[in-house]
Amino acid sequence: MANLDATQWLDLQSTNTTSDSRYAELGVLDAVKSSTPATQEYIRPSDAAALSSLSNLRDLQLPVIKEYTPTVVTTPGFSMIPSNLQETDQYTFVAYDVFSGMRHYPASFRNNAVDENFAIRENMRRISYEMGKTIEGILLTNLSNRKSQVLANTAQFSVGTGTYTFDSGTDTLQVNKAAQDETMFFSLKGLMASNELDGNYRIVTNRGGLARQKAEIAKYGMYNSKNIDNMGFFQEGYMHESGQISAGSDIFNGYLLRDGSIGVYENFPYDFAMGTNFAGKSWSVSDTEIENVKMRCNIYVNNEATDATSIITTGNDINLKMTHFQETAIWARFYVVYRYNSAIGSRAQDIVKVQGLTT
Repeated sequence: MANLDATQWLDLQSTNTTSDSRYAELGVLDAVKSSTPATQEYIRPSDAAALSSLSNLRDLQLPVIKEYTPTVVTTPGFSMIPSNLQETDQYTFVAYDVFSGMRHYPASFRNNAVDENFAIRENMRRISYEMGKTIEGILLTNLSNRKSQVLANTAQFSVGTGTYTFDSGTDTLQVNKAAQDETMFFSLKGLMASNELDGNYRIVTNRGGLARQKAEIAKYGMYNSKNIDNMGFFQEGYMHESGQISAGSDIFNGYLLRDGSIGVYENFPYDFAMGTNFAGKSWSVSDTEIENVKMRCNIYVNNEATDATSIITTGNDINLKMTHFQETAIWARFYVVYRYNSAIGSRAQDIVKVQGLTT
């Protein structure tokens, strides 16, 4: 088992520990988390409370009235009153589990150049980052599954050499290079409003995908919020970039989403919610959101006695002969919620896949 043996006290070394890890932005998670408060339009506080403690054997069924077109006539009369009966439906959400953890052997740092506290922090940061990447993969799948399959009025916003085209083969809104200027954000919001889906929108793309638009914003009052609002730009907090989205052969790829179109709600199983302690083991819920995961997580801690000499391959360290380890599990369990659309195949959705072309 590889551990810290390469950094044992074999020669005089510096104890100023650093890390070789690299981290990319997790902008998809940022965008969905920022969108979550607006889901209160259809997730009531009582629903949110139910989701936090819901068992996997039960579902939260949300009732919904499907969109319909009432009959309206121009001739009044007793016999002309339409029934206009409403059609209802129910829908539910899927829970996801993202799980990891670590073992920590305090005695292994007794004869080691690596700083113990730094090693713990770096390990937790790295674990939480990989968990965040996994969550982003889940969210990207949900965004893809819920993306709009139709979008009208693109020609209305294609002026001069700038064009907006909805490719029905890939369900993608394509923005040509000429249209990727200071008017793009204004046009995107206008396009969604013309599809009866106005509201606050945010966009998430590959890293560097919005560099040109951010440069354009900087020209207008150096981020003066009043000037930016008047120009129709997205505010800085509504533009997200993620290392989990690839540009491919395009300038940018990503999603345009309206606040409330998608969100996440944490779930805490019984013993974690109750803070159980038993025989050196403890269950709890983190007081704050875990770094990179950006949610409160279920935390399990276990302390065990062990012979850990096998974790060091450069010799038999007596410090590890009869020692202990602390085992920590980090469990993010959450529901992905979204607005209902009774005809997603034929009615525009407030999640749109967007592609910035190179020509």
